[in-house]
Amino acid sequence: MEEDAFLMVRELKRGGFEPAWERVDDEQALLAALQAQPWDIVISDYSMPMFSGVEALKLVKAHNDQTPFIIVSGVIGEQTAVEVMKAGAQDYFLKSAIGRLPHAVDRELRDAQARRKQRASAQALREMQARFNAFMNAAPMPTWIKDAQLRYSYVNPAQSAFYGMTPGDMDGLTDLELMSSGAAAASQENDRKVLEQKCELHTQETVFDHNHNARILDVVRFPISGEGKGDMVAGLAIDVTEREQSRRDLELAIQRQQLLSSRVIEVQERERQHLARGLHDDVGQSLTALKINLETIKKMGSLEGPSLQNGIDIVTAVLAQVRSLSLDLRPPQLDNLGLIAALRSYVEQKSKLANVNGWFESSGHDEQLHHDIENTAFRIVQEAVTNILRHARCQNIWVKIDRQHDQVYLSIRDDGRGFDIERARSNAISGTSFGLLNMEERAVLVGGSMEITSAPGAGTEIVMHLPVAPIVRRM
Repeated sequence: MEEDAFLMVRELKRGGFEPAWERVDDEQALLAALQAQPWDIVISDYSMPMFSGVEALKLVKAHNDQTPFIIVSGVIGEQTAVEVMKAGAQDYFLKSAIGRLPHAVDRELRDAQARRKQRASAQALREMQARFNAFMNAAPMPTWIKDAQLRYSYVNPAQSAFYGMTPGDMDGLTDLELMSSGAAAASQENDRKVLEQKCELHTQETVFDHNHNARILDVVRFPISGEGKGDMVAGLAIDVTEREQSRRDLELAIQRQQLLSSRVIEVQERERQHLARGLHDDVGQSLTALKINLETIKKMGSLEGPSLQNGIDIVTAVLAQVRSLSLDLRPPQLDNLGLIAALRSYVEQKSKLANVNGWFESSGHDEQLHHDIENTAFRIVQEAVTNILRHARCQNIWVKIDRQHDQVYLSIRDDGRGFDIERARSNAISGTSFGLLNMEERAVLVGGSMEITSAPGAGTEIVMHLPVAPIVRRM
């Protein structure tokens, strides 16, 4: 009734409110009022001539379920009061107790404001969670959160895919169930360090993925609050396998370059020493003997006798020694007849001197190669045959060279005792053996490549692929 409305407004003003209010008594009027503007609270009689408080409550809650609703009635039973409270009313009281209306309104307004804040916070949290999930789902780097017991409580798709699983599959697992024992122990030790020291930690770790490939990961860990569940540790990883491999390859290349640089001087000095020894010990001594013979002939004044024949024999030996030294430095066939004749002569001569079988085969060489390629091929065969005769203890040596379009295929093979390739490479890097390194670098310098196949007791084959003309490698 209208008198009841004025009575409630008066009580609210007595309680310190200055209400802007509107009285309605049917469904259409209530809907129009609700749509016209937002209302802080609705106070309704339980029973009206053309409407009811229960129906009004349903309309208000359907329009905005956060609007407080209080029922005031002249006579309302306890059972009815329970029903309207279950339906969504915040409070009810009898008209005879209208004096408590301001306190009820004040309480409900404060509660409504708290509910709005709580609802806004929940909405903000959901939106933040949605943004977090969207970001993490799209992030290419593995990301995770572990609880205080170091069990996975969250992983993004990149992390689960690393182990060939789904995010749900990893929930509750530990590193011991995903990694090797050594990697898991190291990971958990780093996690505990983060939790104990409450600090960020950067590490580099090697972990096997679901394909059993070793991956090098740069890992960042940091502590986060577990919202009543204890401290937690979060982490993300960046796969740097290719970068680290490139860095190691570069370091190895620099190390090899430094070794080769020092090796160049060493080889030069060794060759000079070899040439000097040959000239002094062989040629020099022979010429000295020839001089003595000539002086003897001069004193005797006759060309007859053993001195003349000895002199001829000495000159023959000197010529052979000079030819041998010249062949070691650069065979004349390489300039006069080309690579094939030089290689054939070299293989036949060295195998005959070493009392092994030497086999040489060539094909596809209708045109002369670039002189740098010929030099490289000859020096590689020279180095390989020398190493074979020195170390392999073989019975046969096969050398094959074949030209196919713009590539030269070169193979040096033996049936000797073979060797451990990785150990030989390590010896080359450490500076104790340079044979393989020399051959490989000669091939690379002209744009070629080298492959080695060997094993203890199974012989050795060295295969070179060289261009027909040098390829300049630009930095």
